[in-house]
Amino acid sequence: MVCEICGAFFAYRATFFSLVRPPRFCPRCLRKYAAGKRECAVPIPGGLARFLWAIDAENVDHHLSVLLYDGVAPLLEAVGDAARGNAVVVLLECAETATFADWFPAVAAFRDVRFVSLFLVDPERFEDAFSNLEESESISSRPVYKHHNSMLE
Repeated sequence: MVCEICGAFFAYRATFFSLVRPPRFCPRCLRKYAAGKRECAVPIPGGLARFLWAIDAENVDHHLSVLLYDGVAPLLEAVGDAARGNAVVVLLECAETATFADWFPAVAAFRDVRFVSLFLVDPERFEDAFSNLEESESISSRPVYKHHNSMLE
């Protein structure tokens, strides 16, 4: 077989399952891009911004993102409960990281923010956006949202 990521030829053990669904990636790429749940948190005024990513590599290659996008599924399951608890979930890709400083103050007003990315997004890259966020600004512009379930009332 030919690996869809690196293009290297690799051998695999033929089983009934592999005949129906042959492997797409070589063992080296499977180790290199092993998906898991990695997380770090950054304090913001009045709350916490959590960064979750699946693969410990920085990459902007769109083709590779498409091939490995299955790795983001466990992260979306992990933040599913958080979204029900008034957390804001933002899916980060290259376009969003390029304009992070512009839109982050509006999102930071929600106090509990989860940034989900397939690849590693280093929060130190956005240190300016975190330092420019003034507590008075985020508290005064913070909208108040209340969730009412009319079926239970």
